[in-house]
Amino acid sequence: MLLFDAGIRTELGWKTESESTFAYCNRSARPSVVAFRKLIEDWFNRFDDEGKKDLRERFRSPKEPNHVCAFFEIYLHELFCGIGFELQPHPAIRGCGTHPDYVVSNSGANQFYLEATLASLPSQQEQGANARMGIVYDAINTIESPNFFLGLEIQGAPNTAPPTRRLRRDLMGWLASLNPDYILQLHSAGRDSEVPFFPWRHEGWSLLFKPIPKSSKLRGQPGVRPIGMRMPEGGWMNTHGEIRKALENKAKKYGELELPFIIAVNVVANHCDNIDIMNALYGDESILVTQAADGGLTERNERKLNGAWIGPQGPRNLLVSGALIFAGLGPWSMGIVTPELFHNPWAQRPLPVSSWPLPYCVADLAAKRVRHEHGKTAREVLDLPTQWPVPDTDAGE
Repeated sequence: MLLFDAGIRTELGWKTESESTFAYCNRSARPSVVAFRKLIEDWFNRFDDEGKKDLRERFRSPKEPNHVCAFFEIYLHELFCGIGFELQPHPAIRGCGTHPDYVVSNSGANQFYLEATLASLPSQQEQGANARMGIVYDAINTIESPNFFLGLEIQGAPNTAPPTRRLRRDLMGWLASLNPDYILQLHSAGRDSEVPFFPWRHEGWSLLFKPIPKSSKLRGQPGVRPIGMRMPEGGWMNTHGEIRKALENKAKKYGELELPFIIAVNVVANHCDNIDIMNALYGDESILVTQAADGGLTERNERKLNGAWIGPQGPRNLLVSGALIFAGLGPWSMGIVTPELFHNPWAQRPLPVSSWPLPYCVADLAAKRVRHEHGKTAREVLDLPTQWPVPDTDAGE
């Protein structure tokens, strides 16, 4: 059983905006994609036959969350096998009709249950809007623009499918009317405000197109995608809240367990660092300002009681022994992303620190401090090439 279709591939183009990750990887002959296909097929081949069919269907899904979650499960299986564990998928839990993703054992002795989940996934509404925007970007990228790249300033999102034929026609006419050398002169003279732009709107979605003159070497070359830069609308990120929600959605799913319970979270947001994780687990950082009788102000750093590990009533989610956090794991980031295991200091069934070879973080409750310990990198465990993804200048299939 294979994840990808068999056959010879010749397409070397980049992924289109509206194309699913699986569809792109299934058709592409780029060496980096060829290397990924071979690697993930090897990993999938080592997976137990039980559950392979379901895993394959989800991996091949055009729905990105299904595909990303299936990839994550395959990755976790290979990572844990690489550090000397054995994994049994979907073990039965006494008195529970649902099954965790894995029970992890060592030399035949069960060690802990492992559940995989994702954080910071776009909502259904956002996924729909992104799909509609992708169709428009793909249409724009079919324009032949010999002299210019396009910079896009983006506001809002479309609620319905925008018309693309007229947009393409109007953009081509506008670009044909521009002189790249004159626009370069405007930039050189510091007269950026005089550079022409092309506004376009559709039901709450606004695009502002700005011309970026191509270098003399690139001018006139066919087949070069015109969109050179996209500047989306700014907004607030809530990575810590998404991590917290992902943990709490899984924390009580299986009730009382006889072994430690680890939740592996792949944070697919554009940004995730230690501050986000600490806020998610121990509560949001805050500054308490108090005013004395004489009017003086004092400040004290505190955490809100809204963490996954501790809340207004004290420690919570005690059934979860730890959170294994991945910051932006994907096929092309596997060489640089290593997870860190954040132990729950109040867990009913803690996982012994000595059994963990990857980086981990433990709390010293008395000192109100956490300690980060180094360990093996995921790249070492998986034996990935030093340069991953492999360069697209290498030979393909």
